[in-house]
Amino acid sequence: MPALMEKFRQERLSIAEEVAELGKQTQAFLSDAKAKRQQQAEEQAVFLSQFHQKLQQENRVFLTATNKQRLAQAKKQAIFLRQCHRRLQQENRLFLTATNKERLAQAKQQKQDLRQFRQELSIYIFGK
Repeated sequence: MPALMEKFRQERLSIAEEVAELGKQTQAFLSDAKAKRQQQAEEQAVFLSQFHQKLQQENRVFLTATNKQRLAQAKKQAIFLRQCHRRLQQENRLFLTATNKERLAQAKQQKQDLRQFRQELSIYIFGK
């Protein structure tokens, strides 16, 4: 029986040693995993920070270029609109001048036609 007790004691010690070893291995694994995750997190943070800075820079460049392009387009459009306005004003003046001359000519013609009609009517009525 003492031999059996000794055997149990040795098995218990052996199991305890194995459990202790497994505990150490588990702790080493968890420690390594934590260190790797920490390093990955730091690398990812650096990458994201650089990506964010690059994106901001690209946005500034894009927005600056877009703003310059829009300003150039606005200037061209303003010039075009001024030219259209001037052309329309000139065409309007020419049209109004021509219309005024035409109306004056029509009025003169109507005046002359009325004078002639009166004369003819007077001659018809009064015989003179």
